Amino acid sequence: MPRPNVWWKGIRSGTLRGKLALTLFIASAVPIILVGYVSYYGMYTVQIERNNEDIREQAHNVYRELENRLDELGRSSQLLAAEGGIGRELIHYLESGSHLDRSRMYQDLVQSTANVAFANPGFNVLLYYAPEYKEPILFPNVPVSAAAMSMDHPSLFVKKLLTYRGPHPSLNGQPRTLVVSLLREMEYGGDMPIYIYVERDISDILPASSSQWIIVNEAGETAYSDLESLPAGKPFPAELHGYQLFGAEGGQPWTLHRVIPDDEYFHVINRWKLQVVLIALVSLLVGVLLAWIVWRMIYSPIQSINRAIRKYSYDVEESPPKPTGLQEFDHVLNSFQQMKERIAGLISDVEEKEKRRGQLEVEKLLLQINPHFLHNTLNTIQWIARMNGQQDIAKLVSVFTRILHYNLGKKSIIVTMREEVAAIRDYIELQSIRYDHQFHMEIDVDPETLDIPVPRFILQPLVENAMYHGGQDDNMEIRVRIRKLDGGLSLSVRDNGDGIPEERLQELLQESDELRKSGLGIGLSYVKKMLDIYYDETAVLRMNSAPGLGTEIDIRLPERLKEVQREP
Repeated sequence: MPRPNVWWKGIRSGTLRGKLALTLFIASAVPIILVGYVSYYGMYTVQIERNNEDIREQAHNVYRELENRLDELGRSSQLLAAEGGIGRELIHYLESGSHLDRSRMYQDLVQSTANVAFANPGFNVLLYYAPEYKEPILFPNVPVSAAAMSMDHPSLFVKKLLTYRGPHPSLNGQPRTLVVSLLREMEYGGDMPIYIYVERDISDILPASSSQWIIVNEAGETAYSDLESLPAGKPFPAELHGYQLFGAEGGQPWTLHRVIPDDEYFHVINRWKLQVVLIALVSLLVGVLLAWIVWRMIYSPIQSINRAIRKYSYDVEESPPKPTGLQEFDHVLNSFQQMKERIAGLISDVEEKEKRRGQLEVEKLLLQINPHFLHNTLNTIQWIARMNGQQDIAKLVSVFTRILHYNLGKKSIIVTMREEVAAIRDYIELQSIRYDHQFHMEIDVDPETLDIPVPRFILQPLVENAMYHGGQDDNMEIRVRIRKLDGGLSLSVRDNGDGIPEERLQELLQESDELRKSGLGIGLSYVKKMLDIYYDETAVLRMNSAPGLGTEIDIRLPERLKEVQREP
């Protein structure tokens, strides 16, 4: 490491090293001095207390809401008690021996309990519970089975004949609905115990979120807990390792605790620290000015070199980068420019060879029309000539001639979707004559796609695959669907045949003489090669098939080809 006097000499002599040392020293020292004046620990204490106060206030608000819901249960249950009127009707109903009177009272009780439920829309379940009666669940506002009626939920507190319980899942069959409930024993002088059960939804107070809550009943046991390590019914510990507790109490003998994991709690503090750091960054304005000077001296030339590297292209005629004004950096730029020109020449030669090789492969595939296909077609022409006369022969020959012209003609390898669809229609017409219309064909083309350029024969192998590998029966259907996408094109061919096994799907994408023994002999490998040559990796070919569900081949293309060569 250079001695201090070396740095000082560098500064006095005006060298780059000396100027950089002085600039970095000032840029580092000024922010440290400014931030040192901040009364960090005093502000930290204030922020901690403010954060705790906000959490306690939230806990007290939730406590008051739960307290109001419990009071609402107590008040509403009075309407269902014996002294409230509806309860007396229930006692008369249970003790009456007249079927006529019971029928009339049953309708009145149903209407009365329905009115109570309607007047309290927040009540999930409202019913009478007589465990010793032949039908324990009486007049519920929603269907509730006797098995769902549980007496095991931990109670919050007991007040004479009223037992407040919860929070716990609702009895309405929706386990994610959280409620508090009241089980009130009726006083009517009879021997059979009868209870009023009312529950109130509190899912809006204790939602399923990152907030965690614990409710402790009057016995010091956990009545409700969001923590798996502290299930309901267990004694509440004095502290929980890894959590911060904020309690809330009120006029009832139970307590509510807001539970926050340590990492979440200190995350708030850390966020405040980040805010302090952001404020301190204002003091770095002087350092930013000095950093701009450093940028002008060193980093600007370095960025010029970096931009030249990022803009690297094969165009040897591209203008060379501008000089930086420093001899060392200019020498690096000149060396890079010479290297770029040599590499561009080599890459251009390789691309030309690969391009030619790809075109030769495509031309080779286009000329591989299967002799079996021509033989079968000519046999079909002969058969029609014998059976139906010259009109059908003329039609068949006309269609077949168009197909041969499209396959063997001098058309460019790039055609419009309109031309490709016309060729497919000719191919389908030819095949329908050969197989006596034993399949149904449907072509659905978006008019917006008709003028989009695509490689030739990109659809025909898909249709041929559906005909020869999808099963051939009278109910066979083939659907061709061409749609315009946002910035692209979708080609889909689907059949309702027997389906193709997974291993067979992979074989269809490989070049094989066996797979070219049918049709025009232009298989799916040709489609895959065309996508690789004209679209690179921007085109996607997917094949989905299942036994008995047919096969679907879907191709997604960008709207523009990598290179379009349309011959005049």
